[in-house]
Amino acid sequence: MAFSNPFARDVEGTRRNINAYRALTLLSFLLQFITSIYYTSNAPHDGAFPHYTIFGMSNHHVTPFTPSHVFVAIYWIALWFLQVGYIWHLFRSDETAVSSAASVGSHFILFNLLHFAWIMLWVRSHTVWSEVILVINFFQLTAVYFRNPTAPRLIHLPVAAMPLTFTFFAIFWNGAVMVDCHSLPCRVLANVAIWGIAAFAGFFLLAFKDYYVGFATSFLAAGLGVGQFFTKAIALQWPFAFAVMAITFIASLAVAIPGIFGTNASNAAHGRSGERAPLLQEDA
Repeated sequence: MAFSNPFARDVEGTRRNINAYRALTLLSFLLQFITSIYYTSNAPHDGAFPHYTIFGMSNHHVTPFTPSHVFVAIYWIALWFLQVGYIWHLFRSDETAVSSAASVGSHFILFNLLHFAWIMLWVRSHTVWSEVILVINFFQLTAVYFRNPTAPRLIHLPVAAMPLTFTFFAIFWNGAVMVDCHSLPCRVLANVAIWGIAAFAGFFLLAFKDYYVGFATSFLAAGLGVGQFFTKAIALQWPFAFAVMAITFIASLAVAIPGIFGTNASNAAHGRSGERAPLLQEDA
């Protein structure tokens, strides 16, 4: 069976290969899920570098971007449930729902494979290569986001919004461990860099009215604030993290509540339907 280019906009090819998408999607999810669960409580025993669990690596290398592990765990549990919902879309009898899910199937599969690779490198202290993997994953998730900004919410959340937001945070988390700098200039740089998180959420809120990215960013920023408070209470990083949380939460709420700033009336007056917002389509 000829397999179409997974990143091409080939709708017919996607339909022809639906069984392959179903199998690869399920297998990639299980690979990522089982690996995540295993290395949460078990450290690897191979390789020449130090070995840790996923959170053990974080505990051993505390940085200005070390988050609360409880918040990270909650985030991923929610994401796994949503990923199961996405996989269910591929097995529905509704052809429209199946086509909508399959159209981003390649990116979902690639995200799982790259996240698996990141875990394997992270727990073995290969922080440079794990950072490279995160950057690659960030760009491919950005690609699927721009290709499908109006996907139904139960597809948009597990395939684009939540994976993209976590990967952006992980770039800071992993990158800080990779640099391993604790001097005053490095801490000042971290105090400045943390505002990039607010800029990240702000871009998607302004450009796409995507309050899902906004709320996900707010939650992870809260986790960063909690993690930093218990790491170093006398510091600026945790107040900045909570400030980012508050700003992104309020901005997301403003976008999520229809007409709070009169935008609905403005759109109606100009004959616009708000087609750039990814949340207008109902669930497939």
